Amino acid sequence: MKEQILSVSFDSIPDVRVRVIDKEDVDEIKKQKKKYPFELFNSIKVFIETSRRSFQFTIFNGYTWNGADIPRFFWRIIGSRTDNDFLVASMLHDYLLEFKKYILKEVLKGEISVKEYRRLTSLIFRHIIKEQGTNTIKANVMSWCVDVFQMFNKGAWKCF
Repeated sequence: MKEQILSVSFDSIPDVRVRVIDKEDVDEIKKQKKKYPFELFNSIKVFIETSRRSFQFTIFNGYTWNGADIPRFFWRIIGSRTDNDFLVASMLHDYLLEFKKYILKEVLKGEISVKEYRRLTSLIFRHIIKEQGTNTIKANVMSWCVDVFQMFNKGAWKCF
């Protein structure tokens, strides 16, 4: 039986804000804010329960990410990367990918393979966007695209 996501919850509501570029910002800060326009303004504990395991970790105040990586030509069909329905899901997914070594080794204690973890992150993304109101077909397509992109981005997974 394939692993299924039973629940994804937080100890508090994620306070997600857009990072505004100020005229006083130096060029490097402006560049960072353009690349990672979203910021978490509170620390949140994440609880994930699947059909095979339960685990938790904290995303700390100040975490920044770029939103959902949706190519511009799909925006009319799917929505833009800044769509509210995708912000929390993209935050969690990006965090799981950015800190995959920590999550795999420290949180999950090496209980799953890198391939299983990659797939798990896509399932978590799908679960959250469905909870946010995305219809099943759209959620499945988005999750599949995220998973396929990760499969072809093998360089990001060679650190193990």
